[in-house]
Amino acid sequence: MNWPETTEDDKDSPPDPGRRGRLLEDIFILLCVLSLWPVILGWNHFLYQALLYAALGGLVFVLVRRARRFSQARREADKG
Repeated sequence: MNWPETTEDDKDSPPDPGRRGRLLEDIFILLCVLSLWPVILGWNHFLYQALLYAALGGLVFVLVRRARRFSQARREADKG
């Protein structure tokens, strides 16, 4: 299998600034899925409830960020 050769543009292009944010969002989503396990296992404690509410708030924040990013991409696609 032959890989395409790297062009000069690929070598000197700056890293995508939004890539790190998207990676952090993905990691946070995985942690939120893990935060559901105490509920699934039937463990009841105040800290688990606080963790679930924090996860809910964070997921809403991620939803808003991603919705804005998608709408911005749609506007740019309609323009160009």
